[in-house]
Amino acid sequence: MLGIVRRGLAFHRPFRWYSQLVRLRDYQQQVIDKCLESLKNGKRRIGVSLATGGGKTVIFANLIKQISQYKPHRVLVLVHRRELVLQAAETIKNIIPHTRIQLEMGKYICQDVKDCDVIIASVQSLIRRLDNYGSNDIDLVIVDEAHHAVANSYLRILDHFKENIPVVGFSATFERADHKALSTVMDEIVYHKGILEMINDNWLCEGKFTIVKVNADLNSVERTSGTDDFKLDQLSHVMNTPEINEIVLKTYLHQNERQHGGFNSTLLFAVDIRHVNALHHLFVSHGIKAECVTSETRAGERDQIIEGFKKGDVKVLINCGIFTEGTDMPGVDCILLCRPTRSRTLLVQMIGRGLRLHHSKDFCHIIDFVGASNVGVVSVPTLAGIDNFQGDLDSATLQDLQKIKEELDTKEREHSRVQESQKDSFRNWIETKSCFDLTLTTFDNFKSFYDQERKDPISPNSILNSNDSLLHSSPYPFVKFAKNSWALSLLSGHHLRIYKDGTKASNFKYTLKLYRELPLYLRKVASTRYLPRELLSTDNFVQVLGKVEQIISDLSTSDTGGGPKRNFTKFAKWRMDPATSKQRSAIDNKLISRLTKRFDLTNSLNSDDIKRYTNSMKKGEAANILFATNVAPVYPLDSLLRVLQFRKTL
Repeated sequence: MLGIVRRGLAFHRPFRWYSQLVRLRDYQQQVIDKCLESLKNGKRRIGVSLATGGGKTVIFANLIKQISQYKPHRVLVLVHRRELVLQAAETIKNIIPHTRIQLEMGKYICQDVKDCDVIIASVQSLIRRLDNYGSNDIDLVIVDEAHHAVANSYLRILDHFKENIPVVGFSATFERADHKALSTVMDEIVYHKGILEMINDNWLCEGKFTIVKVNADLNSVERTSGTDDFKLDQLSHVMNTPEINEIVLKTYLHQNERQHGGFNSTLLFAVDIRHVNALHHLFVSHGIKAECVTSETRAGERDQIIEGFKKGDVKVLINCGIFTEGTDMPGVDCILLCRPTRSRTLLVQMIGRGLRLHHSKDFCHIIDFVGASNVGVVSVPTLAGIDNFQGDLDSATLQDLQKIKEELDTKEREHSRVQESQKDSFRNWIETKSCFDLTLTTFDNFKSFYDQERKDPISPNSILNSNDSLLHSSPYPFVKFAKNSWALSLLSGHHLRIYKDGTKASNFKYTLKLYRELPLYLRKVASTRYLPRELLSTDNFVQVLGKVEQIISDLSTSDTGGGPKRNFTKFAKWRMDPATSKQRSAIDNKLISRLTKRFDLTNSLNSDDIKRYTNSMKKGEAANILFATNVAPVYPLDSLLRVLQFRKTL
């Protein structure tokens, strides 16, 4: 028997006695060997990551036994739930029958630290009684469910004892929902064995997974600042509705009927106490032997309910946040997940309740109730590495999920290959264009083309609308000086402008105007630099370009004083000569001056980037930029800076 002190009185608690000759599983001894080796090599804070059902309590009980063979140790076992305290005490006593165990939990008080070998303490009680312990009273600390170990209460306890005290943490999920670094407590994870490995090695039972879609929109549910999981009151408001609860009930009845002999033990995870009570009332009203446990359930009543559940007297046990950790219920053969979560840790904990081996089951059926909108929600396919799964599952095994994962990976690789091919094509297309030529295209169009995730192959030309395409293929050096406005330089400062008006392709209207540059002496009188004249207004862009072609042809064949015909195209020989120093200097000054006003670009572009660009500039591109900035001093510069920024990332 185990002697426990309750307010100074001897209190004896009977325990079930298991065979002390049961051999450790191979991996369990490997865990112990890894821990002993790490501690021997000077590691002082180590972690063991082992899936639920892997026997963490058995392992650390045997670790205590084996480490004591080398040197006597007084061990502190830290847990955070009442059930875990009693479970750890029972297991340690079974494995090390003559060890002296004291409990530090609620009314159970450790009276004499030096007169025991193992102290099993709930964190909530020990934190209030630390003054009863000296800094040298403990030689080894075992932390169960150690993903909690960066909480302030744990840190205060660990800091209370001597600095170099060995700490071994055990957890099925070495992740923190609030993203606090476990490195503040653990130096190294010395062993890891996850759910998939445990199932494949037949140490956990197979799971069969069904997804049931319900009309729940989680987009409006806020998240907590600490854990990034859903706020329970808002989540309950979405999930705890008569319609969804009815779906849960009918799903259970349907799947129970499909199961040969029905389910033996079903564990249901609800959102909060109201949700628990609503589901409990609904299940009982349909003749189902259901019970519920919440934080408001008295300890004695909770023990009776759990015992009835293990015996099979209770068919459905409904809870919220109680049985996610520690409680040993290996007979559970069905799990109803009615509590959506963004936490992989919580998901693994809930599912892990049903994967323990038991003679009464071959598998555990896990039914996940997912909302119509589940942004950021983790669900059963997450176990196989499938995020944001949109398909349907009905009794799919983890092997089935792995096959789905392989198929998705194959598709993703093919998609990535196509994407990369598209990007290579896009890069090659970009390289054939001058930077300012690219400003003819809407910047967001070609940037989104480069960034987008699309399934269908795309050619670079597909990022151009019909207008862009026609202007790019035009032999004339059009420039874009406003969102829906283009210009083409002619003779002696005169130029053409095209304006597009309208919001839909069906009602676009295009206006072509000739802008004649006035002599300097007339500008002061007329208070304008250009004298515009409308040449054409139509809804047909091709007609506009046809009119431009006619005007250029007339200018090219007009009397040139016996000299060669004027070449207005972008292929004029002079356009390929290096820009003059005067052109480069003028454009440098314009771009650098504008860059200083664009705070969104100054982190990614600088004056050296601009000088590298202008140093390699051709006369034609320089002439286009200077002409465009004469027409509109800001828009062309902003467009060019964005193109330069984008090309820098290629």
